[in-house]
Amino acid sequence: MSYRRTYSLSEVVHMLDASEHRPRPDKAAGAPGHAASLHTTERRNIFSRPNKKKDSVFLVNRQGLAALVHEALNSPSGQSKLGDLDSDACNAVEIRSIVLRQGSGFDVLTVYRPKGKDAQTSFDWLSSTNGDGFIVQVFILAIKLPGTSNELHIQTAFPEDYARTSGDTIVGR
Repeated sequence: MSYRRTYSLSEVVHMLDASEHRPRPDKAAGAPGHAASLHTTERRNIFSRPNKKKDSVFLVNRQGLAALVHEALNSPSGQSKLGDLDSDACNAVEIRSIVLRQGSGFDVLTVYRPKGKDAQTSFDWLSSTNGDGFIVQVFILAIKLPGTSNELHIQTAFPEDYARTSGDTIVGR
């Protein structure tokens, strides 16, 4: 069965839950999956990754993340990348998909930590409360699960770039 297919929301929820804290399957000592624990409101401390120069978090719960990942996997760009996994030579794909939403109840926080001891840490915060929606580029690292016909491990999923919208206009970050 192909990896390029329509995924149901319940399948995505199951994939995210099963992938969380499971070692990355395509690396010998792979880091554990962390889409929900590091990139949603389940994260205990938003500032807890000092070694990362850029660290973005969807300020949504696990169900909110599942909806974003579901849309990204089923998008044309997501389906195109997932089709690459049908090749025996490909074990992992990076998916970048644009998600549009109208309404409130969505926030993204990005922490920037430039190099240097005197460098100033800065923040970028997107809140849909100052507009009527958002446009966000979702990054997903999807990896084949060995020994299965078409099951995926979702290593990570986070906001890579984003902006607020007001009607048909992008009003910026």
